[in-house]
Amino acid sequence: MTSRRSWIKQGSLAALGALTLPGYSSNMSIKHQKPAVTLAHMTDMHLMPGNASEEGVRRCLDHIIQHSKHQPDFIMSGGDLIMDALKRDKDEVEAQWAVWRNIKKDYTMLNFKHCIGNHDVWGKTNPTEAKSWAQNELVLDHPYYHFSQNGWHFIVLDSTHMKPDNSWYTAKLDDKQYEWLEDTLKGIPSDAPILILSHIPILGATPFLDGDNAKSGDWKVPGAWMHTDAKKLINLFYNYKNVKVCLSGHIHLYEQLIYNNIYYYCNGAVSGNWWRKEPYEQTKNGYAYMELYDDGTHYHEYINFDWF
Repeated sequence: MTSRRSWIKQGSLAALGALTLPGYSSNMSIKHQKPAVTLAHMTDMHLMPGNASEEGVRRCLDHIIQHSKHQPDFIMSGGDLIMDALKRDKDEVEAQWAVWRNIKKDYTMLNFKHCIGNHDVWGKTNPTEAKSWAQNELVLDHPYYHFSQNGWHFIVLDSTHMKPDNSWYTAKLDDKQYEWLEDTLKGIPSDAPILILSHIPILGATPFLDGDNAKSGDWKVPGAWMHTDAKKLINLFYNYKNVKVCLSGHIHLYEQLIYNNIYYYCNGAVSGNWWRKEPYEQTKNGYAYMELYDDGTHYHEYINFDWF
């Protein structure tokens, strides 16, 4: 039997189906010079034992390895890595994280930068410890953080917080995280471009269309679908012209939105329609490939891959 590594090396692409589909077009033409940073954004993998999710994520990772013009410096994992911990017992949560550990050991050549999603939070524990399990699995000292590479700065936010009634969850930054974000932005040189990753969209059009929200005609977006502090964050970003890109997932729908010269990408979902074969609305399962350039511009492409 051919090993996975040999299969990747041999480039046996037929087994993956229509892998060369370009998916969606980018906001700009790809540049000829080498990018400062190359990354892939994988979000909403929703891993669990006993379904297609493990093989699907492996095929996605194989596709990134085979098809990226430049091998990614890192993969930004956008949250909801497991199917659900909010409402599950301990044994069920452990079984889901075990699937991720089984995948990770075979892809040690890849560098992951993780973001915590709502389904990664263990809801059946003390609220102060609800994110600690995910942090341990994802090797995160803190649920939000900042790093830099080759002139670009990356800010990873924690979108998921309890409601005033102590139930999970609403999308926002708490006061402590917002103050940290302000201080972080102040500390980054004004000529250094910034990319921000959150699990839940800070700003988007797709939350207006998801599920049954459009049926009422009132266009009320739940606080679990888009940041409730969106206007506060938009006003903050307006003071920092070097904020160039905001990435998110959560909605499982793909969109590009430009507001105040910031590109907001909601990059669908690796799991698509939660590992069903049909697309979710009009979005197929996929990931984003990005090239970031020295001048603060970028190339972005949402890429479909077949997993069945």
